[in-house]
Amino acid sequence: MKKKIMIPICVIAAALIAGAGAGFYFGVYARDFKVTSGDIFPDVYPGDFYEGIPFSDYLTDVEPPADALDIRTYGAVPDDPDTNNSDAVNQAIADCAAAGGGTVYVGGGAYTVGSVELKSNVTLFIDSDAALIASHNSNDFDKGCLLLCENAENIRLTGGGKICGEGNHYSLAPKEQPRLFPFEDALGVWEMRQEYRYRIRFAHESKYGNLVRFVGCSGVTIDNFMLENSAAWTLELGGCSGVQIRDFIVNNNRHVANTDGIDVAGSSNVVMEHCFLSTGDDGIVLKHSEDLGGNMEVMENVTVRDCKITSCTNAFKIGTETSMDIRHVLVEDCEFFLTDLYPGGVSGISIESADGAVVQDVTIRDIRMEGELCPLFISLNNRNRDGGKDNTGAISGITVENVQASGIELPVILTGTKKLNIGDVTIRNFSCTYAPGEDYYDYRPFVPSYEKSYPECNRMRNLNAYALWARNVDTLTIEDFSVIPRADTRREERILKNVAHFAVEGA
Repeated sequence: MKKKIMIPICVIAAALIAGAGAGFYFGVYARDFKVTSGDIFPDVYPGDFYEGIPFSDYLTDVEPPADALDIRTYGAVPDDPDTNNSDAVNQAIADCAAAGGGTVYVGGGAYTVGSVELKSNVTLFIDSDAALIASHNSNDFDKGCLLLCENAENIRLTGGGKICGEGNHYSLAPKEQPRLFPFEDALGVWEMRQEYRYRIRFAHESKYGNLVRFVGCSGVTIDNFMLENSAAWTLELGGCSGVQIRDFIVNNNRHVANTDGIDVAGSSNVVMEHCFLSTGDDGIVLKHSEDLGGNMEVMENVTVRDCKITSCTNAFKIGTETSMDIRHVLVEDCEFFLTDLYPGGVSGISIESADGAVVQDVTIRDIRMEGELCPLFISLNNRNRDGGKDNTGAISGITVENVQASGIELPVILTGTKKLNIGDVTIRNFSCTYAPGEDYYDYRPFVPSYEKSYPECNRMRNLNAYALWARNVDTLTIEDFSVIPRADTRREERILKNVAHFAVEGA
């Protein structure tokens, strides 16, 4: 009788211990580090800003129009941090717009401002010796950003100068200083994710919002211009049409949280070329959702060309806010890199549909990348943030070609769900080399689908394939696809799960 009783008790005890261990294990790997409180930390560390930006390749000295309205004639005072010049700048813009349009001139120093509103037919010309600088008093930002342009047309930012957001005056102290040299021991992908998060300057409660916002505008031109040290999203294009960005620099503190470089949010007919973006969060990111005020059914015709991006997260990304459709996207002749900070960037290319959007007809070609953890991440899941689009998302018509990547840590990843298969993807002329060091082993027999989660490649941790890991895909075609692993790797070259049609062309 005792034996009959003891056996189930032992089984139950073993199950409880195993469950507790599993709960602890998965709990540890589900909790991201984050600083949530503290005082503002304005100090700048070595490595916060990228020192290799070739400013003269993008910014030039030009003369303003002779009839430009000078903000100094409206009482603006340069180089005085205690003077809020918002009223002077806004009055100059209002007078310019009332006269039918023209140019407002900012020259002769740095002008502290709160919120400024740009209006139709006005060019804001900031000279190369001048800047608009964010006030350190968040109460000065009654528009929720520094520069707002809403429902306007024919507007322009130019002149060779800059708008500076003073982002480190609205952030908390990081746990660790920037890491300027490689780690001595091999780190797992999850450990790399946390090492990155230890260095983030998370937002202080006083943060005023994005730096520059164009909302519902048409005919937007940004050229010969720089945005610097944002406290959040740097340049937001929300529901705009007809945007030209060229000879443009983003120079952010690369550890201030949520400092995307350019957010194209529900905007169509957008061209971004010859830009240099150095930032803490995603470099160029495409989003389309009701939550972001999407005012058109489909976001389309977005081109990125001849851009260099250094970012601690994703260099080019579609997602995550994706409840409305995105199509006709071209990215070509770009460089994505993070070579002076460790553990490196999260991904070079990330294509995601998380909230029900159909993402289709995306071509990415002629890309060089270095120091990006994952060269290519394609994710279709069912977060369904806005509601009403349960299992309606799709990704199809994706072509990625002519890519060279070095210093990677993860394979190319394609991941759908049991109910949502990624459509057709073609990868050709794609070559990658792993970062130096030894492989790190902590492979799980089961990799969750993260169906309802924020999709990100480093959330998946170490994978047991070094070149290609794909699941829940309809059609995947590769051609001239090569990945050089570490010499000691025990990983398989490819892992394919529920891939209906897989072809290796030219083999």
